[in-house]
Amino acid sequence: SIGVDIGGTFTDFSLVDGNGEITLWKEATTPKDPALAVQKGLVDLAEAKGSTLEDFLGQASLFVHGSTIATNAIIQRNGPKTALVCTEGFRDVIYFRDGFKPERYNINLSPPTDFIPRHLRVPIEERMDYRGDVLVPFDEGSAARAIDELKEQEVESIAVALLWSIMNPKHEQRFKEMVEKEFPGVPVVISSDVLPMIREWERTCCTMLSAYILPKISNYMVDLEQFLHANGFRHPLLVMQLNGGSSTVANVLKKPIYALGSGPSAGPRAGLHCAEREGLQDIITIDMGGTSFDVCMVSDGEATLTTELRVEDVPVGVAAVDTHSIGAGGGSIAWIDKGGALQVGPQSAGAEPGPACYGQGGDQPTVTDANVVLGYINPNFFLGGRRDIDPDLSRRVINEKVAKPLGLSVPEAAQGIYRLVNSNMVDAIRVVSIEKGIDPRGYALVIGGGAGAVHGGMLAAELGMSKVIIPRYAGVFCSYGMVVSDVRHDYMRAFAANTDTIDLGAANSIFEELEQQARDDLTEEGFSPEDITVSRFADAKYPNQVHELTIPLPSQRKINKDDLPEIAETFHALHERMFSYCVRDSLVDLYHWRVTATGKIPTIQVQEYEQGEKDPAVALKATREVYFSHLKGYTQTNIYDGEQLGRGMVVEGPAVIEQQNTTIVVSPEQSLEVNRFGDYVLHL
Repeated sequence: SIGVDIGGTFTDFSLVDGNGEITLWKEATTPKDPALAVQKGLVDLAEAKGSTLEDFLGQASLFVHGSTIATNAIIQRNGPKTALVCTEGFRDVIYFRDGFKPERYNINLSPPTDFIPRHLRVPIEERMDYRGDVLVPFDEGSAARAIDELKEQEVESIAVALLWSIMNPKHEQRFKEMVEKEFPGVPVVISSDVLPMIREWERTCCTMLSAYILPKISNYMVDLEQFLHANGFRHPLLVMQLNGGSSTVANVLKKPIYALGSGPSAGPRAGLHCAEREGLQDIITIDMGGTSFDVCMVSDGEATLTTELRVEDVPVGVAAVDTHSIGAGGGSIAWIDKGGALQVGPQSAGAEPGPACYGQGGDQPTVTDANVVLGYINPNFFLGGRRDIDPDLSRRVINEKVAKPLGLSVPEAAQGIYRLVNSNMVDAIRVVSIEKGIDPRGYALVIGGGAGAVHGGMLAAELGMSKVIIPRYAGVFCSYGMVVSDVRHDYMRAFAANTDTIDLGAANSIFEELEQQARDDLTEEGFSPEDITVSRFADAKYPNQVHELTIPLPSQRKINKDDLPEIAETFHALHERMFSYCVRDSLVDLYHWRVTATGKIPTIQVQEYEQGEKDPAVALKATREVYFSHLKGYTQTNIYDGEQLGRGMVVEGPAVIEQQNTTIVVSPEQSLEVNRFGDYVLHL
């Protein structure tokens, strides 16, 4: 099984063989053409295994890929020229948004830039009502004129979002047929396919984003799949989705929005995979790479999902793993603001030029440079010695850009950078926990990312957490999460009802149709009936409320009247947990009916380590000066070879454990133990 995750600085590879042995690999990301890093990494991995690329890929039964290509296209606004086709009179849906400003109390806030400019928002004559009945017939002449205008504008992708198409998609479907005939080669995305949900702004934005990213991800994914098949891989390429599951290229291209944030969404599954072996199902996962810091809460073995996700303040609309991301990675740049205060991020040095110590022309101090100066990172063992780094360059840029302006020594400035980026990351963890009424002290922290374990122990200490887990695969966290994630598809239908007057026949009919579609899709992808699991959900709210909560519904049978009190109580209880109150004598409105279908991938065999020598001295490789604020400066610190630390060994802090893909810093008053699976458990 092979998982590949393209990050801002490195492209990560996880290879798991039939015996559960894990091989980890990193290649520098190639921003101008991300496929180059993937191809080079596969060639190098095959060579490391003593095989040709064809034989290597020929032995693979699973290949899952995640990337930031879709997200970066939106953030950088470097996608195709995209048009929005809408109902006449409604071309300004994306301008009026939901009626709120992004910062509603900021009287000086400029309006957000429209993602699609007004001259590319083209109206057509048609209108449905909320029941799906035709108010204004579809005007073929109006549609033809719109297509002519799109041709004149030389648009490269088209989004179609017409009023109430969620109840009757015929007008959207007809316009798509006309475009495919009269403007061939230009992709068309219709809202009734990607997000058949009430709420005009969110549905329009989801469709718009899908059309915007489709050409880029289509070219990339199709080319990658062809490359794999041409070099021996005999199975479909799977793509990680933002809902925490994977899917085939063909299915992702039907709903392109699911390709957003595909890398970070694998983090919770990676964290849960090792936490469950410790008997834990309540965890907070963090993933600190070169550019970003991603955090997610997992309760009772399930990652939190949200429909409120936004990219560049544009709503995504579909249910996504609730990953909170900030610009805090190894490449995050330290700078001094106009008030003379030190700041870290969100700007990043990325892969090119990278931190100053890389010697690739970087002239800004980064978190990695600070970690080198503090002695946390070994200049002679970065990526296992595959990359040379120069600590003198780190000292020079920190001295010039931070230490001198603030009147500090270089170590003090480096420690300031370290403490400040830690503070930013602690704030991010509080967003998904304390700000939602959840005490993180009852959770374990699971660390991912090449830079995560340098900071993880201090983050947990700041939050009062008592246990930290650093998997052996922490350095390639998300790519490993991909190979242990099931295939997942989400389906939805809008149908307004409430617990008093619901038409149970209509509701059950909707579920039957969605579940049949789900089983057909997964069967076509090669899953047997016993490997398919289908779950039901509904979006519920109190009358006159604006937003809904998603609640589970009884599965595997028809819903009957006796289920309605239980459905209502499920909503009341969730509402009370989320908002501290509920109204149990109120009816409950039900709006969107959802089906989630998963196809179970073969279980990865986990390799257990033999019990052996308990004295960690056998893994001691050196000592060096390492800076700890607890000890008010540098202290001679034991450095251990992580590959030599075996099951049952305990290392007392202060200490540093080095692996090829990550470094673990054990602070004073902390201890680290190796469990039977080779993962590191940090006790505070």
